Amino acid sequence: MHLKKIALIWLWLIAGTGMSLLYASDVSYPLHYELDYDQHYNRLLDRALFTQLDHSAVYRVQQDLAAVYHQDLNWKRDIRLSQQPLSDGVIGPVTLFWLQRFAHDFRIEPIGNYVDDLINRLEKIAEFSNLFPEETVVLLSADFAEWNDTEPSIQRDLDYDIRRFGSFQALLDLVYRYRSLNELFYIPGMADEPVSSLFYYQLTQEDFKLLQSKTQIMAALQKLENKQFENFSLLEEAVSGVLQTYPNLFQRLLPAIQKYYSNKPFTITKAFIAFLNQAMMGDPHMAALNNVIAGLLEKELVDITYPAQTLFDHAAQAKIIAALGVCTASLHNQYTLSLIFSDEDFLALEKDLLNNQAYHNMPEIRKHLKLIRALRQRSGVCNETEQHDVNAFVSNLYANVVQPTIAFLYQKRPVFDTSATFEWDGSGCGCVLDKLSGTVYGFYPYWLADNEKQTVDFSVLTRVAYYGLSFDTSGSINHANDDKSNFDLKRFLKKNPFVQAARKHDSKLDWVIHKDRYFWDKTWGTLDSSQKANIFAKLSDDIFQLLTRPLDADYAKWTFGILPTPTQGDGVTFDFRGYPKDAVSIDLLNRFYDELTKRLNTAGNDYFVNIMVTQSELDEGFYRFTNLLERMTGIQPNDAPSSYQQLDIRDDLKSKILVLLEEPITMTKKDLRLRIENGGLYGILRGLLLRNVIPVIEFDGHNWEQLEDDIVYFKDNFGGAGFWSMPLNEPAMPAELSGRCSEIQTIGGCLVRHFQQAERDGQPDSLLDQFVCENRHFFWIALMILAVLSFILLVSYQCSCRFYGKNKNLYFMIIFVTIIPALIVALLLLLYDPMLETLAEGNIPLIVVISGGILASIVFYRKQQSQRKRPTRPKQKAVIV
Repeated sequence: MHLKKIALIWLWLIAGTGMSLLYASDVSYPLHYELDYDQHYNRLLDRALFTQLDHSAVYRVQQDLAAVYHQDLNWKRDIRLSQQPLSDGVIGPVTLFWLQRFAHDFRIEPIGNYVDDLINRLEKIAEFSNLFPEETVVLLSADFAEWNDTEPSIQRDLDYDIRRFGSFQALLDLVYRYRSLNELFYIPGMADEPVSSLFYYQLTQEDFKLLQSKTQIMAALQKLENKQFENFSLLEEAVSGVLQTYPNLFQRLLPAIQKYYSNKPFTITKAFIAFLNQAMMGDPHMAALNNVIAGLLEKELVDITYPAQTLFDHAAQAKIIAALGVCTASLHNQYTLSLIFSDEDFLALEKDLLNNQAYHNMPEIRKHLKLIRALRQRSGVCNETEQHDVNAFVSNLYANVVQPTIAFLYQKRPVFDTSATFEWDGSGCGCVLDKLSGTVYGFYPYWLADNEKQTVDFSVLTRVAYYGLSFDTSGSINHANDDKSNFDLKRFLKKNPFVQAARKHDSKLDWVIHKDRYFWDKTWGTLDSSQKANIFAKLSDDIFQLLTRPLDADYAKWTFGILPTPTQGDGVTFDFRGYPKDAVSIDLLNRFYDELTKRLNTAGNDYFVNIMVTQSELDEGFYRFTNLLERMTGIQPNDAPSSYQQLDIRDDLKSKILVLLEEPITMTKKDLRLRIENGGLYGILRGLLLRNVIPVIEFDGHNWEQLEDDIVYFKDNFGGAGFWSMPLNEPAMPAELSGRCSEIQTIGGCLVRHFQQAERDGQPDSLLDQFVCENRHFFWIALMILAVLSFILLVSYQCSCRFYGKNKNLYFMIIFVTIIPALIVALLLLLYDPMLETLAEGNIPLIVVISGGILASIVFYRKQQSQRKRPTRPKQKAVIV
């Protein structure tokens, strides 16, 4: 019996050892990591060990402590104590307390003869604090300590080492890594924000390669498995060869590798490979994304740019939900159905989620996977509970698997290059279509400038917006991400005549003024009300000058003031991402918006003041529906009720609300409509808001069926359609368009087909219309020349006798050669010049032409009658008888 028990124990030990080796071979298994030093850095210091220090040495220690902690409120309290315990040159209780604090903050462990090491490190950190005070505050903060303490074990210990004895650069890199992961809009070296910051969110082809690089490194290490080395230097050389593409990573891992082999033979084992894999798991630059999800996102999102993080996050989650292939009974979109994971891919994803220890924090993962596995096997509509659980699973999957791996990759900060230029070319597209069903709004982000000519179909773009301006802490307009502060508006407009290009095609040009959440969170809150009001006052002045300043100061001179002087813009769009929701800030922004609108209205030219907002921020704070409507209409809450009676549901207000829709668009566009319906507005006010809201989408060029659905829905329910970014370099539009966007394959063609009023039958303008409208300025010049020439000839005919006689018919022919072309040119301008659009409506042109012809015929006939020789009787001579 005892022998049986002993045998069972041996079998259990052997099985346990085998399982341990099996798990050790799994690179995701958390191996135990032993340090060769004590981890109890919070042990108390021994005061007796500091008695060897003389008075001057202790005083230097106190000075160094002051350099490190001078911004700490507790230090400021202790330094004012009457006994002066922090400057007396004595290791008293107060000085010992701050030494204890320093040892704890920098994870220095009081073991052995630690006094010299502690004092040397204090001197170094004091020097670091003098050079980098802001970074020192971060290192001393409780949030930083909590972040470091909760990192994965190996990463945590490596960062402890940096705090204990890392170089200045290593400390700076540590702070940068912390702030990049925890402060969404942190930019190194910009604590005082001399530069206005702007970000977009995108995963490039290189980013996806990096997400797969960890797998490649593991494969290369596995080729060296069981290889023995004579000494550590040779092993170090082999491992550095595998990580040669990532030298910084190797240098960071080297201390951990040295500790690992401190008492082990120099052999690359499965356990060491698993150890390195776990060490790299703590490095945000080396995060590996599940292959199945990475393949899906690379196919759908590579190089697609989103202006806000929430938009990218929702887009990625929408793709994952579609790929799960559940609750698809009502789904008719063939492209979306093609994204569904195969059974093999879903099984691989499920296995990774269940076996990878890094994902074990996902709540209810087994329950959700079981539900999704069952839903994939059945067809039909999901009930509310099932849909909620599926959404919860995808949300948790993104938060625990996807977002941590891409956090260091997808936030991009494009630096503004003053040397980059761009040129818009309509390529014969003509002017904006007269019968579009609303405003089509296109954004042009400044980083698209590539020193090349870019084709733009202006016929479907009512308004285009340059996305790149911002303002500094004084309210002065500048360019976002202009690190060298080289932006000069006048020189910029001279190099890039995009304002003229848009107006040539009768498209309006707006400027987007952007300010990110970082400014509102970090800077705005530190200002008092008067300082905030001064910022908006200065910004209002700069915007007014930006829009009303003439493009060409000499234009009015050489046109004799007959034509209106073109200005630098037609409107402004505010993109105040994350604007504060406190009452003071809302009131300041309301007054700023109202006063700017009044000033621009008095200047004429129909300047627009638009508001850009993400869907998640809508109907909160400044973006409440009632507040937005008050800003757009100019009617205040205390105005008389009769003020609303002057409004008409068809009014096209000089303000648009541009809402950045989150994916899936098929659901969120309906949610936007429903939120406005239930937003407390009724009748005319609700309709007025709906018809001045413009949903903005990011089209990835894949799902044309969905784009067609969206355009038709926007046409029926909202005041237009917006595109981030506006379509560029699309193929030329054919003269006859087919019925489906999937066949047309251009955004412009899809808008022409499905976003025009019914009488246009979904077709583009005629070639004559396009040619005349696009070149109308030349037609006006020709008309003026012909009119002046005709006038000179007619006056000459009336005042000179030399044109009578045998040259009379020839002269009349010359006059008609000038008058008839002038009439033709005038008629073409009347029909196709947008400036004469209201005059050309109905039968007015026909009546004018016929009346003018009849009047000219009468005048000509009367003139001829007056000049005709009348017959006279011959006078008879008298006969004298």
